[in-house]
Amino acid sequence: MRTCILASVIALTAIVANAETNPFFVFDNGLRGENLKTIESQLDLAKEIGFAGLAWRTDAPERVKQVLDGCRQRGMKCFVIYANLELKDGKLVYKPELKEIIALCKGTDTMIWPNMTSKQFKNSDPAGDDIAVAGLRELADLCEANGLRIAIYPHVNMWVHRVEDALRVVKKVNRKNVGLTFNLCHALLDEAEARIPALIEEAAPHMFVATINGADSGASKKEMPRIIQTLDKGTYDVGIVLKKLKAVGFKGPIGLQCYNIKGDPKTLLTGSMAAWRKMSNLLK
Repeated sequence: MRTCILASVIALTAIVANAETNPFFVFDNGLRGENLKTIESQLDLAKEIGFAGLAWRTDAPERVKQVLDGCRQRGMKCFVIYANLELKDGKLVYKPELKEIIALCKGTDTMIWPNMTSKQFKNSDPAGDDIAVAGLRELADLCEANGLRIAIYPHVNMWVHRVEDALRVVKKVNRKNVGLTFNLCHALLDEAEARIPALIEEAAPHMFVATINGADSGASKKEMPRIIQTLDKGTYDVGIVLKKLKAVGFKGPIGLQCYNIKGDPKTLLTGSMAAWRKMSNLLK
């Protein structure tokens, strides 16, 4: 009897500890390969390896619905839908499918995950802020009506080039359902390695999502293969990011960036998951 009780306590403790850890999801760019031609096969692999869910992209609405339904059936979640918003001709424009996708996501707590580009304004140029703010407020209203949030995705060499740009825009939009993402790889590509803890601290009040990956410390922005690796590789201490996320009280999802990593997806993701399980103790 005592053995059974002890086993139950241990199991319950493990469940509670796991529940306290930030959900870990995989980018859809890590779910591509010869044996991953279908949405079902991609979802099955993510589930098999142990991810809480995945990121998807602006896609045909029927395919997005397949992802959402497939996640629900597997006890997973589509955490974010990646989208492009463009400052063009005085407006913030995006693919018309996005409105239908937002409606499909109602009740899922999926976030819209936009990068922001412009041919009119240079990277980081605040002259585009008024256009961005007006457009984001309209999109925020649509998202709010469907219970969704927007987490701006800073991306090097785009108008929202860095975390600081996203933070400036988010503050001006001033809507509770509009926040931002901290992307480790894009901070490294911006050669901001030394400032990463400070960036997280500054962004924390508005941070909805974070992303991580393995990387080499000191790599230059021209060395993409060194800046995006599997989580079990690289000399950069990802624990710096995780400890800081814990220190600022971040409870949101954390994504695994997999862009352009070569090799068998199952092997690569299994290695990253093993590394995550070791690292995630830093978040408990």
